[in-house]
Amino acid sequence: MPTVQQLEAEIAALRANNAALQQAHEEQRRQLSQTASLLRALADYAPMVLYAKDVDGRFTLSNRLHATLLGRTPDQVVGKLESDLLDADVAAEIQAVMDRVVRTGTPSVSEFEIPIDDRERVFLEHIFPLGRADGSGNNIGIGGVAINVTERKRAEEAVRVFEALVHHSPDGVLVRPNTPTAPMFCNPALRRILALPPDAAAEDAAAMLLDIVPGTTEFMRIDGVRVDLELTMFPIPGAAGGRGAKATQVRNVTRLHTAIRERERQDEVIRRQQAELIAEMSAQVLPLAHGVLMLPLIGTLDEARSLHVREAVLDGIVRHQARVIILDLTGLRAVDTTPAYRIVQLIEAVKMIGARTVLTGIQPAAAVALTEHGLQLDDSLLVLGTLQDAVQVTLAMARKRRR
Repeated sequence: MPTVQQLEAEIAALRANNAALQQAHEEQRRQLSQTASLLRALADYAPMVLYAKDVDGRFTLSNRLHATLLGRTPDQVVGKLESDLLDADVAAEIQAVMDRVVRTGTPSVSEFEIPIDDRERVFLEHIFPLGRADGSGNNIGIGGVAINVTERKRAEEAVRVFEALVHHSPDGVLVRPNTPTAPMFCNPALRRILALPPDAAAEDAAAMLLDIVPGTTEFMRIDGVRVDLELTMFPIPGAAGGRGAKATQVRNVTRLHTAIRERERQDEVIRRQQAELIAEMSAQVLPLAHGVLMLPLIGTLDEARSLHVREAVLDGIVRHQARVIILDLTGLRAVDTTPAYRIVQLIEAVKMIGARTVLTGIQPAAAVALTEHGLQLDDSLLVLGTLQDAVQVTLAMARKRRR
């Protein structure tokens, strides 16, 4: 039987052992508390959504980002169901995936469109089962890690739209990255414009356009056909300060230029025909009486028209055996240096074939210009103020001659 001293020694040893166990337990509890605080800080400040649920679907963990996106605090999320926080249809979709993970024990990666703050946001969620700490294999719930990929999805959609637009564009597009090792790109339209094979490399197109500057240029294709090309060049900024690229847009404007030239040719023909018609109509020599003609001059008197007028006047005088022709200048727009010289020449020509000229409708500026160009009053020239005066005087002269 142990002695009292032995029992006291054994009790002291037990007490020491118990104190050591208590100290170890306290150290373990402190370390667990530090670990929990660290994990909580990591979860709260992580740039991703972190959460956990029990097997009934209630949140047991919600980090700060997760709760903020839901418009709540983490404490307000814990204990809630998905349907308490989100639209019923979205909550049912998410819950269906979580039920499958719990049932099968297999993680799942899914994309969910979740309306938050009146905006559709896309989250890529990795949902995985949470097992018991004892390793029994029984799940105690699920954990989730989600990343907001809304901007990436929008960027992907923008890229898809850009690719579709460029692929189907009637204009050629060449993209030269500023990074030497990055591949070039050209669309099908550029290969067609340059008459390259459909499978030609973008580098082949780049080599053909190497020395062409922006603007419109005539270009010889590899099939020997000349085309008019319009080139526009612009930089493409790189993402987040990257090196970016240079883009060249190529438009085949051959048909447009051909149409413009044809239109200009047709316009020139129309202008010439109109000028000829106006000249013909404005040089109508009118017989007033036997031996008397009249010609009203209207508009402008350029070189071509002055020749036409002179031919019409001289031909009319000879054909009608006229003695007098009335030239009415009232309708002329301006009688400056050149028109005045031509009128003086016309009067001299009329005089040379033995007829007289009656001038009327002379404005002050026209009188000065005609005088400066040698117009002289003699028996072959009569100047009257108005056309009415000219007609009356000339007809009276004609009647007098007939008597």
